[in-house]
Amino acid sequence: MKLLLFVSSHCPHCPSAERVVKKVAPDYSEQGLFYTKIRTRTVEGKKLSLKHYIKGTPTLLFLDETETEVGRIVGTPSEMNLRNKIEKLLGLKTSFFKRIFGGKNKS
Repeated sequence: MKLLLFVSSHCPHCPSAERVVKKVAPDYSEQGLFYTKIRTRTVEGKKLSLKHYIKGTPTLLFLDETETEVGRIVGTPSEMNLRNKIEKLLGLKTSFFKRIFGGKNKS
C-alpha cells in the first residue's frame, strides 16, 4: 500500500503532518506500506493532485496495489489516528463489531 502525503510550501500545517507521517510510516514498512511526499507545486505534484482530486494540504492519500484510493485523511492527523487508519487498511486491526460478533465463516 502506498501513502502519499500532499504538501505545499505555503501550508502552515504541512510540517507537522510530515513529522507525524515520518514517525509512524516506517513502523509499517514490513507490512508493505510505502510513503512518498508530493509537493503540490511541482509539475508531477500538480498532475497527481488533479488525478486524485486533492483540494487542500496536507492530504494523506492511501492507494492499494492497483493505484485505487482506499483511504484519505485531510489535515494533520494525530499519531494515534494515523496508526489506526494504517492498521485498518492493512488488515492488522479488526473492527469493534468483528471482535465482538466474529467474522462470517466462509464455507
